[in-house]
Amino acid sequence: MDHTALIAYSGALAALTAAPGPVVAVLVARSLGRDSKGAVAFAAGLCLGDVLAVCIVALGVGVWAEGRPDLFSAAKYLGVAYLIWLSVRMWNDASGLAAAGERRKGWLASGCAGVALCLGNPSTLLIYILLLPTVAPTGIGDLPQLTLLVLVTLVSVGAVFFGTIVLARQVDRLFASPAASSRFSRISAAMIALTSVWVLAS
Repeated sequence: MDHTALIAYSGALAALTAAPGPVVAVLVARSLGRDSKGAVAFAAGLCLGDVLAVCIVALGVGVWAEGRPDLFSAAKYLGVAYLIWLSVRMWNDASGLAAAGERRKGWLASGCAGVALCLGNPSTLLIYILLLPTVAPTGIGDLPQLTLLVLVTLVSVGAVFFGTIVLARQVDRLFASPAASSRFSRISAAMIALTSVWVLAS
């Protein structure tokens, strides 16, 4: 493993993770409102999904997965189902984002949804398939190397995901009134619905 390349890997991973896409869009929508614990659990689920993805690719299971696309298709459809459910819920929320905190869901359900959405996003494995050869051209040789790679990955994606929650909470303050909150809630719902179509078609 090229340890100096880990710095470049960390920066590239953070930039790619922060790029506009279905995962970031849903995290922002999930962060709006008062369900802070649910948003944190969802972000933790996304981090876990990334850790699982990097382990899959690092251990060479990505090659095996090409012959078993049904496993990743299942995760993809679970992620799409969650997107559709979230968009319908936000659209039908009569009092907008302000009421989101009144119907908080369990942190376990939010975390599992994050894992499913992360692994169901086609770009997740692709990112690691592209980046890992720059860090370990000959593959991961032992457990300490894999542990270091997982830690660097966790710090990189965690900074983006949890930073997104903080930024979204600042934006949420701009939509404190019920009318503005309701309009923004429906706009977000429409964007998430479009995101689900994009994920399903990709």
